[in-house]
Amino acid sequence: MMDVPKGNIFDLEAEVIYKDLCCYCGACGAFCTEYIRYANEKPTTEQKCYELHGACYDFCPRTFFPIFEMDKAIFGGVREDNALGCYKEILTAKTTDKDIEGECQDGGIVTALLSFALEKGMIDAAVVTKKSEEEAWTPEPTVATTKEEIIAGAGSKYTTAPVLTGVRDAFDQGKKEIALVGVPCQIQAMRKIQTSQNFDVKADRVKLSIGLMCTESFDRDKLVEKLSENGVKIEDVTKFDISKGKFYAYTKDVEVTIPIKDMKPLMREGCKVCYDFGAEFADVSVGSIGSDAGWSTVIIRSEEGEKLVDEAKKAGVIKTKNLAKKSLEPLQKLALRKKTENVNNILEKTGQINLLNLVVSGKDLKMLFV
Repeated sequence: MMDVPKGNIFDLEAEVIYKDLCCYCGACGAFCTEYIRYANEKPTTEQKCYELHGACYDFCPRTFFPIFEMDKAIFGGVREDNALGCYKEILTAKTTDKDIEGECQDGGIVTALLSFALEKGMIDAAVVTKKSEEEAWTPEPTVATTKEEIIAGAGSKYTTAPVLTGVRDAFDQGKKEIALVGVPCQIQAMRKIQTSQNFDVKADRVKLSIGLMCTESFDRDKLVEKLSENGVKIEDVTKFDISKGKFYAYTKDVEVTIPIKDMKPLMREGCKVCYDFGAEFADVSVGSIGSDAGWSTVIIRSEEGEKLVDEAKKAGVIKTKNLAKKSLEPLQKLALRKKTENVNNILEKTGQINLLNLVVSGKDLKMLFV
């Protein structure tokens, strides 16, 4: 790996938190429980730490992220697809489990793969998010050790949580074969932790990462207000979905449809500088773009991901089909659009010399967006 910038908690505050770039992944507080807490979906310090180089800065995906070095470290080579990153194969798939099908988002692939991996002893826990029992549609990281607990975490929430604190919980519980489910920024944080040259938290215990394709997450307070404008209480919502340029909120009685362009003002500030739609550094990435209703698009990226999907398919836990070339095009188009739109936001934040967490040369940067 290349030499990387070094900083401490003061640098993290100056470069990320005060600039509204935090993605609330939980990486800083997960491994610095003495100094860092979370309030209003941001890290906050209860007392000052005077370390010259801190794990909080090292693990944060928004301080630096050497994309092509990460490609080499994780996948053994450099991406050929600049829109979607490194991958071995792209499929469309769905679960065959009726229990999962009734609770899942789209094809239920994430839940099916996790349940299969747990049953076969490939993992002893999965870090997922479940809906809070105290505040409707507020996701909470949880360590799932049963199929029922995994199913309880099914479905997209479209708001965010400090998922990496769930990884720390799994470590504290003595789990040694862990799967992590997260959106792109959370997967990036996990990869930074795993490849850190300066801090060893035994992160190789996370054996599998499943990434959720993501255009953005929403500020919960703004989401509550938007739903209210459309006559819906968030407490009554049973499911959210995004499809064909529209945001859907379902209750027992109504279906509310809102154009995606009208949801953009609800986007978290930290999402405006994200260039990763496809969870490019996961072992397996899952989303809906490109697949038929009731199916999921599955990007197999690593050997670990390939083994899991192949074995689940052989066991009849999932069924798959090849993704048609015409279906791949909208997936690539959306991924590239996120990169090109958000790089302008990055430049506005940092100028044309320092490109935030894009640790690449000018030539390499151009490669990312062509």
